[in-house]
Amino acid sequence: MHSAALTHDNQILTWGVNDEGTLGRDTKDKTKKTPIDAASDTDGDETEDDEMEFNLKEASPLPVDPSHFPRGTIFTHLVATDSATFVLTREGLVYGWGTFRGNNGRIGFSPKIDIQSTPVLVPGLQNVTKLAAGAQHILALTSDGVHQTSSSDDLPWLTPGKCALRDIIDTGAGLYHSFAIQKNGKVYGWGSNNFGQTGVFDGAGQSGAMVLYLTEVPSFRKRVIEKDVKITSVFGGKNHSLALTNQGKCLTWGRIDNKDLGFATAEIPPSDIIHDAYGKPRILKAPKSISLRDIAFTTAGTDHSFGITNDGKTYSWGFNDQHQAGHDADEDDGDDKGEIEEPTLLDSKYVKGKRLVLTAAGGQFSIVAGLSDSN
Repeated sequence: MHSAALTHDNQILTWGVNDEGTLGRDTKDKTKKTPIDAASDTDGDETEDDEMEFNLKEASPLPVDPSHFPRGTIFTHLVATDSATFVLTREGLVYGWGTFRGNNGRIGFSPKIDIQSTPVLVPGLQNVTKLAAGAQHILALTSDGVHQTSSSDDLPWLTPGKCALRDIIDTGAGLYHSFAIQKNGKVYGWGSNNFGQTGVFDGAGQSGAMVLYLTEVPSFRKRVIEKDVKITSVFGGKNHSLALTNQGKCLTWGRIDNKDLGFATAEIPPSDIIHDAYGKPRILKAPKSISLRDIAFTTAGTDHSFGITNDGKTYSWGFNDQHQAGHDADEDDGDDKGEIEEPTLLDSKYVKGKRLVLTAAGGQFSIVAGLSDSN
């Protein structure tokens, strides 16, 4: 429920809910009464005169105080978990703030700190080139191709440690699973796997299925999709994942029944489907290409995804009940846009005709960025 943005002039802007220090700055004592939009009321009991407390310091994109960092620090990359935020510097150091949560509530930001309300240097991380964030975990890729995750004897989820894999050129994260791509083209997945979202399908579909260690995704090795095809990046949602190839194609796999994958179930070969106990199609167990082509960038939200083509057009698909996929329904024609089955162009008046270059997708909202009109 928060967002962070890095600006061209080296500012970190944050906004959203700050209950657990996710914004990295003070948001107290600046509220105002704001009328509630009666049209958005689902119960029909409120009127336009109803008011709510609206914290402008939370709702407005405002900068994190640069005094928390050494003078001259240059930032290169930002990522956000559900309840924490992390920034990478040009020197390969990582700063973070907020907290981590588990199934039983708050775990804490570190072994000694429950909520870190302002940026602090994360010890044990050096020469980092990229960060990737899940719902409650962080991955860091170092310049020597070593993958850093979280491990220690006392609190294994809070202290960065090295994975037993080298020569990594990229990494990606879903909500509760992760990926790494090696220099030789091999893709590895691990983490939550109840819908086969890691790409490792042994045990997929079983309750509580997990891939505990970095495991090669066999589909990318055994299934020759096309000659000279390489996976350049991998992303995960909650129960689905997607990969971008060097030929501009997007492959998806995982949960079938909530339109996460970008194509109709009828298009999936029966041999590639895992059915549930009632015989319903449940899991796509082999990465399949969506219809969209010439893709330059992809990303996944919890249950929806985006693809940007080389000409700057943005398409989305998946769950859309809160309009997180960027599509609205026309009440007059009764069109149901709760789920977007196939990649669909974003065509609202705010993005029409603009060249979009970036998307970021959360659970119930998304962000797109494009070139300014002057460009």
